[in-house]
Amino acid sequence: MGNSAREEDGDSQIVVALGRGLALLDAFSRNDATLGNAELAERTGLTKSTVSRLAYTLALHNYLSFDPRSREYRLGPRAIRLGAIALASSNVRTLALPLMRKLAAGSHFNVGLGTRDDLQIVYTDAAEGDALIALRLFPGSRLPLATSAMGRAYLAVCGQDERDDVLDRLRPHYGDEWGRIRKGVDDAIDEHRRLGYCASIGDWQKDISGVAVPIAAHPGEALYVLNLGGPAYALPEKELRERLAPGLIAIARQVEEILLTGDAAQQADRSDAVLPNP
Repeated sequence: MGNSAREEDGDSQIVVALGRGLALLDAFSRNDATLGNAELAERTGLTKSTVSRLAYTLALHNYLSFDPRSREYRLGPRAIRLGAIALASSNVRTLALPLMRKLAAGSHFNVGLGTRDDLQIVYTDAAEGDALIALRLFPGSRLPLATSAMGRAYLAVCGQDERDDVLDRLRPHYGDEWGRIRKGVDDAIDEHRRLGYCASIGDWQKDISGVAVPIAAHPGEALYVLNLGGPAYALPEKELRERLAPGLIAIARQVEEILLTGDAAQQADRSDAVLPNP
């Protein structure tokens, strides 16, 4: 389970059974139509008997749906409703999406919006360009925090305590590679300070390049990150940094300004500013 380390800390405020139930819901991905008890047990680290009881309870409350023929579960209507409400309530998404679509159309590459989910970045939205071979990421897609441009941009601006906690928890996953991985994170934090964006040139996947820009969060709100990426052969580093990164920065600054002033009319008036120069 993603948060098992916290459960083992002995925090008296944690309801362990609730955490395990949430871990069961989190085991589903966009590629899963249904999952059986054995798969849920494998993904969560829980025993099959515990999974069986939790899944039965979640199905009783419509957070899971049970198929008696296959004896497998899928996400239920209440889980889907919660996800829809959470996404619809984000002002950042509402403001950023039209601008993301313009940038994707002008650049021909994928433009994404995401936020942190435990030790990964999860896509909440994606605007696809029309490149023949592009970066195919969709809402629900997950990227690593330490090597993707999106993850690095998040780490560059999140609070120091949060960053230290995340890096401490990531370190065991990389073993002997941690020194190189940590240097990439530190370099990206410095890059954001100097240039306003973070890049990943073959660090997440050797044939993928991308840049990302965080959107400043108001107190109590989730921190979101914008990115643009694609195949390295079709997206030269010079073009990525000099022509496309400024478009991402423009979107982030525009969304931040609208959130600060509450003047949504600015979005329509200034949306052309995010288009890359020909």
